[in-house]
Amino acid sequence: MLNHKQILNRILGMIVLMIISACAHHRDVRPGGDGINKVVLMNDEKNFSGRAALSQAENYCEEQSRRPMIISETNQYIGSMDESSYNNAKTGAKVAEVVGGTGYVLGGKKESDLGGVIGLGGAVAHEVIGQGYRYEMSFKCQ
Repeated sequence: MLNHKQILNRILGMIVLMIISACAHHRDVRPGGDGINKVVLMNDEKNFSGRAALSQAENYCEEQSRRPMIISETNQYIGSMDESSYNNAKTGAKVAEVVGGTGYVLGGKKESDLGGVIGLGGAVAHEVIGQGYRYEMSFKCQ
């Protein structure tokens, strides 16, 4: 049976792998037959996706020695709970992850165990709540 530290180490390993695999240059670009392309991203935060979408559009167009021209952008909340509750729940999950991780790393034996459980609970809550925002950007390479 795995102890708390082994479980957290495996979770951290999975997170690192997810980050490394997420570094594709334009994995969310959907080429359009009419020259109008789209980037569609799901995210936890309302104001985060625009930068990531633009970066992917730039990488996509660079392969054609062009630059992206943004045609339209939309960012909407699509979660199953009301938006305010979603944001509060996400904040609570993040706090639990940080506080738990700090206790795990800096605490003694009891604090480390408790911190691991709290941090793991925050990480699980974060995933269960899901990504509530859908950002879509249409662009042309020119």
